[in-house]
Amino acid sequence: MRQVFFLLSVLLCNQALADTLAPFAAEFRIYVNKLPTPVKADLVLEPAEGEDSYHMLLKAKSFLLTNTEESFFEWRDCQPRTSRYLHEFEGFGQHRYHRMNFQWAPPRVHNVSEDDKESIDIPDNTLDELTILLRGRCVFSQGSDNYSVTSVYGDRIRTHHFAVIDRETIKTPLGKLDTLLVEKKRDGDSKKKRRTLFWVAPSLDYMVVKAKHIESTFLKADLIMTDYKGPDPDTSDTVDSKAITQQNEADSSQPAPEAVTPEAG
Repeated sequence: MRQVFFLLSVLLCNQALADTLAPFAAEFRIYVNKLPTPVKADLVLEPAEGEDSYHMLLKAKSFLLTNTEESFFEWRDCQPRTSRYLHEFEGFGQHRYHRMNFQWAPPRVHNVSEDDKESIDIPDNTLDELTILLRGRCVFSQGSDNYSVTSVYGDRIRTHHFAVIDRETIKTPLGKLDTLLVEKKRDGDSKKKRRTLFWVAPSLDYMVVKAKHIESTFLKADLIMTDYKGPDPDTSDTVDSKAITQQNEADSSQPAPEAVTPEAG
């Protein structure tokens, strides 16, 4: 289950190279072995108090569970720098959480969980697992096809490697989009068949619009974007995919205009 929500945590808007991030909101649906599940997720990025500061919220919920992740971070030199990260999961009779405060002089993280408190040293530029893909927006827009990042979750420090392996055109709520197919690998992964794939759209500033996690031959999870409100791929305006769909449905329901024949005479 943690792998499924890790996928959600990296469905982020990797917007074009700029000094600021544009706010957005997106909705996703989870499929397991190609079957739809009742789990839906909302991902929101918005400005926070302070210069170059942002708040990212991911909330996935159904009648079975609720999974909430939040990151408060600064965006500078085309990279996030986390100040606070929170993760809470409730479901299946369990309640787990991590509340992590980052310091950068020297770099350390202070974590409080349901059963422990600890502080550990971390490498400089370590990311939390909600903002991990934001680094890709700058790397891919500059023409590179791979990068590596370090993340921390609780007391675990991990290195992740991302590489473009193909290009595909896929259907989205905004229509067909050209995407880069990106594969993620993690140092020390004990399962050889485990793979995580992301489809990122350059026209949406390298936002992930689809993802797949392959845990084994018999367990696969897909994350599909079902709604998007944020920067338009063709203009600087804000676009709402639900409004586009409703307008298209309204247009298709209108009867075709009758031909007018001029009277003789």
